[in-house]
Amino acid sequence: MTSSQLARRARLVETVIDLIAEVGSEAVQMRDVAQRSGVALATVYRYFSSKEHLLAAALEDWQKRLTRRVLANTPPGQDPLPGILDYLRRALRAFQRNPAMTALMLQMTTSAVPEVRAAVDRMARTNAEMFDSLLKDLPPQDVPSVSFGLNAALTSALTAMLHSDLSLDESQRRVEWVARALLAHATERTPG
Repeated sequence: MTSSQLARRARLVETVIDLIAEVGSEAVQMRDVAQRSGVALATVYRYFSSKEHLLAAALEDWQKRLTRRVLANTPPGQDPLPGILDYLRRALRAFQRNPAMTALMLQMTTSAVPEVRAAVDRMARTNAEMFDSLLKDLPPQDVPSVSFGLNAALTSALTAMLHSDLSLDESQRRVEWVARALLAHATERTPG
């Protein structure tokens, strides 16, 4: 894509992120996105084949912003726990502020739409890269399992928050407990 096409695509994604926060993903309409972003509807469809494709692109962009902020604020060579806890707190707060994004994320993970699956796969890779960076001092064979456990705890907490089963504080306590337990176990196994 040219720089102007990339800028137009970014404007569409930003518009969708704003609309999701305002009206929820179910109420987002392609024509509203086009009108609000100042991009012709036909052009929107050139970039995104469906509403689901556009929503997945917005979710992916939103997630990348979070992981970039976490990595930018994590000094290298430190104990992984503070960086992991920072990520978990930021993720919980971000999703708590935007429950429509939480619902969209949970919905997208089970989608069979090829463009959505591709976006979810890219999000998983972004997440794995972030965890690989944060957990680089753990034994490499433990990183996938620790990452899996952290993601499972976070997803569980987000689902409970979305359904009002847990408050933000309770979700945070439980997810942090899981993080501490996983890292303590992996650290015990680290030679040296």
